[in-house]
Amino acid sequence: MADVVKQQVAAHWDRRAPNFDEDFGHSIRTPAERAAWDRILDLVLPARGALDALDAGCGTGFLTFELAGRGHHVIGVDFAPSMIAEARRKSGERGVASVGFEEADAEQLPFGPARFDLVISRHLLWTLPHPE
Repeated sequence: MADVVKQQVAAHWDRRAPNFDEDFGHSIRTPAERAAWDRILDLVLPARGALDALDAGCGTGFLTFELAGRGHHVIGVDFAPSMIAEARRKSGERGVASVGFEEADAEQLPFGPARFDLVISRHLLWTLPHPE
């Protein structure tokens, strides 16, 4: 059953990838949105040097690029191939060297324990068949 659900989730996000950034909250369009995101990230990020971060369920890379813009080294993972393809395309356009994107299942990440200083996620937990 979980495999069927995962296939459905991946297919849903694959369909959304081409227009995902056009939805509210998936990009920054106004100075007010920029200020709001800056406040949020200032609250949740530790005030120390560059971190190795994981953006789990990264979609097209919105938070991945936000963290990289603050000097962090970020790997974004997503289960939907089209989301990862779009994130990689954007990374190439922007020339951001401190990010990487991998297609991966958030319930079975291909990284060892304690690999990251920070794990951030948005739009992920409610899509997992086994979020524990």
